[in-house]
Formats: sequence, C-alpha cells, structure tokens
Amino acid sequence: QNDARLKKYTQIIREQNTRLNDQVEKVLNIARLEKDSIELKKEIIELNTILENIVQAEGVKIDNGEMLFFPYQQKISIMADKLHFVNVVCNMLDNAVKYAGKNYVIVKVSLEIEEGHLKLRISDNGIGIDKENQKRLFDKFFRVSTGDKHDVKGFGLGLFYVKNICRAHGWYVSVNSDPEKGTTFTIDISEYFV
Repeated sequence: QNDARLKKYTQIIREQNTRLNDQVEKVLNIARLEKDSIELKKEIIELNTILENIVQAEGVKIDNGEMLFFPYQQKISIMADKLHFVNVVCNMLDNAVKYAGKNYVIVKVSLEIEEGHLKLRISDNGIGIDKENQKRLFDKFFRVSTGDKHDVKGFGLGLFYVKNICRAHGWYVSVNSDPEKGTTFTIDISEYFV
C-alpha cells in the first residue's frame, strides 16, 4: 500500500514539475499572446479521462476540503492543444484553491452540454469576486486583492493566458461570482465529438 502511495506521489511530482516548466515557458511567451500568434498543436483529446487525471493531481493541493469531478455521461472529445488545455484547467483550479478563503474548500469540475454547446465549469465556494473586479479579471497583470498583499502569490497572468488560449481555440470563457459565496468559470466549447 505504501509503495502504491509512493508511486502516486512520485507521478504527481513528475507531472507538477513538467507543468512548472511549461508555466515558465508560458510566462516567457506571454508577449506572443498579444500578437495573436499562438501556435496551437491540435489533437483529439478525450475530456473525461484528461480532466479526471488533472483533478486527481490538483486535488492534493487542498488541505481542508475536496476537489470533485462530474464527467459527461459518455466519452466526449474535442480538438485542442493538449498542453495549453491542461494549463488552462490547472490555472483555474489553482485560482480556486488560492482564493478558497478559510472555509472547507469544495472545488467542482463538470462537463455538460447545453443548447448544443459543451460547457466546462469550474466552481468553488471561495471568497468570490465583486462585480467591479470581474470586469478586469482577464486583463494582463490584474490580480484581485484579498486585503493581505502577501496572501496570494502570482503574476496576474493566469487568467490573461486562459482568455487568450480560449480565444485562439474559438472558445468563450466567462465568470459568474458572488462575494463570500464562490465563483464559477465556464468555458463554452462549440465543437465536440461524442
């Protein structure tokens, strides 16, 4: 049992190390995002499997709470750049954990089809974002203040990156949030395969 746990943690460390390298690369390439010259290496990716793996790896970051995944009822795939897609989801999950507040953290990832569009939703029960900050949320270098400037680390590039990668794929990302109740990010994907 300890061997299995050790293997699991080793795998998670490997994945996080790879992702960290990718994040550094992302920061170095931020200037390219503004020139609309993002080169996507699209491939067919099956979402239930990839999201389950991401949630499993990211869930270990929560000390007091849980990260839950609600898959689509059958296999569902999209054409996307796998590296960028994983970074986008991890970025939003990072934010959900960072801005969790002091509550028992519940982060939910779900896939649903509504009106012919696939909706990937990431919801949390964190501190929420007021309407004024929501307007600037996807701006470069913008960070929502939590009152304590050293409380949440980051460059304010994560959601700028998310918006630009979604736009490059032809997806639309939106946010719905209420202070003290939590936040839901939705990625609207018009093309998918069941």
